[in-house]
Order: sequence, then structure tokens, then C-alpha cells
Amino acid sequence: MGNTFRMALNSGRRLLGTHVNLVDYRTCEMLGAVGFDYLWIDMEHISTDFHDMERHLIAAKAAGTPCLVRVTWNDIPNIKRVLEAGPDAIVVPMVNSVEEARRAIDTCIYPPEGRRGFGPCRAIRYGIDSAREYIHHASKELCRFVQVETREAVECMEKIAEIPYLDGFIIGPMDLSGSVGELGQSPNGVEANRLIETAIRKAHACGKPIGISTGADNAEELAHWMSMGVDFLSASTDMWGIIKSARELLERMEAISVRYPRCSGGQP
Repeated sequence: MGNTFRMALNSGRRLLGTHVNLVDYRTCEMLGAVGFDYLWIDMEHISTDFHDMERHLIAAKAAGTPCLVRVTWNDIPNIKRVLEAGPDAIVVPMVNSVEEARRAIDTCIYPPEGRRGFGPCRAIRYGIDSAREYIHHASKELCRFVQVETREAVECMEKIAEIPYLDGFIIGPMDLSGSVGELGQSPNGVEANRLIETAIRKAHACGKPIGISTGADNAEELAHWMSMGVDFLSASTDMWGIIKSARELLERMEAISVRYPRCSGGQP
């Protein structure tokens, strides 16, 4: 069948996703059914552990929605177990140099081209699929992204893009703004916006797709990022969706309650 996220990204249309921070697997099943192009499962900043992540992947597959997984850090133990679970794409955070990018990609590719250890589990449907076919073909269908979150990362993007099997970049606008003294000013930081424009231009010049990850859900900020030409956009979070919806419900109930006061006869 192939990697559905890769196929969608190659279609030429912009992909739209949202972040999953809660650990309940039903979150992925529900959000997947909404119609997002993909879901972003976060393991870097949230309490999601390996078991939670694996359940999310199973639930998202039931909903027919591909998943990106952002690992906790750029090292073998954190990347390897996620690969074995069979996500559609992996995101390695805070990659700031060619050496760091090469280490991340090498960890995702089997020898002799890389140094990934062998032991796929869910990735080969627990042994139902051919291990040989997975080594030579299916494992390379995985999308591998590094996250651009500092000035140093932007400056070396052309060299990073030359690394075999690197599929693209993802901008982290908050940390990128923090690296240039504009933390909390996204998307209005002057220098951060300049770097983001540069990153998008560099990625496209190298023939690589580039996405952005933002916690925002307001139309103005989403339009800002889309107007800059990103190829895929991950917005808001499941947690914020619940809080926002709950606030709106409470405000609606309070407004209606004012129009219909409680009857005094109902007092105990």
C-alpha cells in the first residue's frame, strides 16, 4: 500500500494536521475521524510514553489517518523504539548541525547506508510481513524530518538537505524565536520571521518539503504561516480544543441562564 503520508505530501497539496498531547488512545481515533490529513503525536514535551504512542498509532490506523511522531531527543534509544512501532513519519527535534542531522537519519536507516539496529515489531505487523522486504523497501518509505529551531540550523540547511534519506524539515517557530531573543513574540518577531522565510526558501530550493508546528488555532496566525508557503501545517492541540470548546459551552450556558432565572420554588 505504501506510506500514505508520503503519498499525500507528494500530491502537491498542502497537508493539515493537529497535535496529540493527551495519552488516551481514543483521542487519535476521534481526531482521525474528523478528517485531518495527519496527526502529530508528541513525545518531546508531554508525558506520552512508548506504550501510549503505540496505542495512538493503532487508533489512528483504525481511523485511516497517518501519524507523525516527534521523539524526545536525537539519540538511538529514543528513535529506535518508535521506528519499530511503525509510524508514517518521525520528527527529530532541535537538530542544529549537519552532524546532528546525519546522526538522526543514520539511526533511521539500516546498514550499510545507516546504523539502525534490526528488530521491527509492529512495523512488520509482528512478523506477518516479510522482514527482507521491510529492510530493503518499506523501512525507507518512512518519512524522516528534522526540526529547525535555531539560527544555526537555518544557516546549514543546504548541507543538511544533502544527507541521503532526509525527507524534509519542520520549523519550530517558538524555539526559533527564542534563539534570537524574541521568545513569545511569534509570529510577530522580526528576526524570527526573517529566518523562517529563509528556511522555507532554502528547503524549496533544495527540493525538500517544509512544515511548521504551532499551538495556535486563530485564523490570522494560520493564514500567516500558510502565506509563507509551508507545505504542511500542524496546528493547535487536543488539550486546547477541549478547553476552548468547554469555555465556549460555559459562556453559552451562562448567557442563556441569565435569560431564564432559576425558579424560587426550586429551593430546598
